[in-house]
Amino acid sequence: MQSTQVIGIRKYVVYFLFIFLSGLLSAVDYFSNKTLSNFIPEQVNFISNFQIPDRLLQNEFSSLSSSRADLVAENIRLKEELSNLRVLYVENQELQNNIESYHLLIKNISDFELTYYSTSLILKNSTDEYLILGGRDYNFEPGDLVINETGYVVGYLGEVFNDYSILESFNSANFNFRALDKNNNIFEVNSNGKELIFSSLESTLNSKVGMLYSDITFGHINKFPLFDLKSYEQTKLNNKLTVTVPIDEMLTFQSKLFIPKSK
Repeated sequence: MQSTQVIGIRKYVVYFLFIFLSGLLSAVDYFSNKTLSNFIPEQVNFISNFQIPDRLLQNEFSSLSSSRADLVAENIRLKEELSNLRVLYVENQELQNNIESYHLLIKNISDFELTYYSTSLILKNSTDEYLILGGRDYNFEPGDLVINETGYVVGYLGEVFNDYSILESFNSANFNFRALDKNNNIFEVNSNGKELIFSSLESTLNSKVGMLYSDITFGHINKFPLFDLKSYEQTKLNNKLTVTVPIDEMLTFQSKLFIPKSK
């Protein structure tokens, strides 16, 4: 018990001496124009003789450079892979579209002894003529029929070059075509660019004309539907029938076209 009291008294004495010395130093520093404060430096610099070896620095720098080069190379590789994937995606979409077009074409044709070459518009030249893909490289010839995916005639080849051809379509001022109706009446079809003019070449028509077809009689490869005149006004003059039809449906660069050829 007595020992504990002695330890407590000692603590208080130490605290008192510390406070007394602190106050004494502050008083001396104050009355001596801060001689003690000026003696103590504001900054303390620690100087070490330890040096990092140059070899270690070089190895670290080489490692960082190598890592950066690897990252750049990997980034280039990933960009190339992404570009290849985009090309494959576009090609895959084109293949799917072609397959769908062939499936639709198969439903609308009756002659499976022919080969149907898929083609499409590639541009329109300065004389408003359509250029389509394929030419002598596919044995295309002037006069070859061009049909759409529903099996209807939309034109014929005018001129044929090595890898492209000129399409004479309904809106071509050069369009000139001959067709038959179901009664084998002959019609000549011309275009002024905005309208199709159907004119019968015979004067024995007694009934209203309906669907017109291509025919081997005129050098066509087979019989394909051209146009149904049943819903249009039909005018008779000198016992010959004339029908004028406005061109409403135009071909586009997305149109799926086919050229039938003998196998």
